[in-house]
Amino acid sequence: MTPSKILLLGAGAMGNIAAQTVASFPEAGSLLIADYNLTAAQTVASACGAKAQAAQIDVTNRAALLGLMGQADLVMNCVGPFFRFGVPVLEAAIEAGIDYLDICDDPEPTKAMHELHDQAQKANMTAIIGLGASPGITSMLAARAREELEETEELIAAWNIEEDAGGDDKVAYSAAVVHWMQQCSGTILECDRGQLVENKPLVEIAFDYPGLGKRTVYTVGHPEPVSFHFSYPDLQRSFCVMVMPGLWIDEFRELAAEIDRGGLTLEEAGEKLVADAGVSSLVDKIMEYITRLFEGPRLPLFFAQAKGKKGGRPARVTTSIRAIPPGMAKATGIPLALGTRLFLQGKVAAKGVIAPEIAFRTEEFFDLLASYCTFPEPREASELVEVAKG
Repeated sequence: MTPSKILLLGAGAMGNIAAQTVASFPEAGSLLIADYNLTAAQTVASACGAKAQAAQIDVTNRAALLGLMGQADLVMNCVGPFFRFGVPVLEAAIEAGIDYLDICDDPEPTKAMHELHDQAQKANMTAIIGLGASPGITSMLAARAREELEETEELIAAWNIEEDAGGDDKVAYSAAVVHWMQQCSGTILECDRGQLVENKPLVEIAFDYPGLGKRTVYTVGHPEPVSFHFSYPDLQRSFCVMVMPGLWIDEFRELAAEIDRGGLTLEEAGEKLVADAGVSSLVDKIMEYITRLFEGPRLPLFFAQAKGKKGGRPARVTTSIRAIPPGMAKATGIPLALGTRLFLQGKVAAKGVIAPEIAFRTEEFFDLLASYCTFPEPREASELVEVAKG
């Protein structure tokens, strides 16, 4: 196969990791790093070596964006927040007729992008959306859990903000924090009785983890339930939850209520969350520790649960990942790069807009991911995913 010309949009932390990772693959012939900040793009291009160049781009400038896309075979989109930029960039890729992958982590644009499926098919292109940590790793964990059942009625994707993700990640104001405020306020999309519906976020759920026990978790807006709805038409229920100490939930609910009343913008709420995290007192830390002792078992950083039937009897399967690439930038950027490699290797045949759980075989994805998963300690590919039944 002739090495491909790749356009990577967004030279932030996650785009940087995705670019450097994909630049190391022989399938990548050339790499054009484009960002609104040309200096940032140049810095990333320099780190990627001789096959990379830099360009300045405002992704809201459709003509300029199409011009860059015309120079590439495939685009990797890391420009966030996706609830602002995801849909128009994908629409441009469809117009340009080039294949597309992204790390979209917002449910509303995920729904809108899935609804572009027919247009993408007519353009004879493939768009794989939501290929990061969550969604992405969580999506593939859900697919792995589903493989253990004959019928799947419910899928839950989960992430744990109590657990250390490794790396040098700190709570800092960014597009990711704005995204977080977006998904904890207003209404969120979930699948109920086979339909996408709007529900309130931060609802308490009693989650039973096989072998570990019960723990209160909280619903949150995220793309997984949306993509699962499109990927698995027979699915009856799907939602996303996050694990956090009960001590934190009041602040999240207060910020969400202020956003809903119009008292705070998403940006202002994000800034307040970061400021509050930065001034946590010793007493707060002790209280959080005590809270964790009495709330229930520690749960994995990323996990998924499938409920349904096997052998005609009710069955439940929970999957988790035992190690990840250290830090959320790597845990997000590396899956995007690896998915791009699998795509360039011809491992994805489907056309249209699809999610990771449909695009890739779980074994191939986790086998490729394993060598990058060094936190908290390396795991062999055969041991990377834990499957708990019951």
